[in-house]
Amino acid sequence: MRYTKQQKQEYFNKLRARWNVSKKLSENDETVKALYREVGLNFSYTSFYFTLMDMRANGYDGIPYIDCKTYKKWEEAGFKVKKGEHSKIDGIVWLEINSGKETEDDEDRPVYPKLYHLFHKSQVEPLK
Repeated sequence: MRYTKQQKQEYFNKLRARWNVSKKLSENDETVKALYREVGLNFSYTSFYFTLMDMRANGYDGIPYIDCKTYKKWEEAGFKVKKGEHSKIDGIVWLEINSGKETEDDEDRPVYPKLYHLFHKSQVEPLK
């Protein structure tokens, strides 16, 4: 399916809006900040918060990126997603678009959010 430029822009605007809400809420959440520091993952605090809030909104417990992972990361850990399960947890990564033009100022490069999907530990089982 091909999307129009307007549809793409609306999609990116919605993702940015979700990210910005999460970022604003995360600034004053000292409990989650403490958990983030304790876990010590290699993800940004806002990304950790964004995913944690999505986990909670979908009724899942645990810690982002430990108790929920992508399909591939579960496979690498020796698990498989149970048949019929669908991802209900989102994460966002920000991708820098290389326009082919060299620029000294990194802020001139466009950055777009990309949604990725995670599965909770309750949705997987060990590989046999």
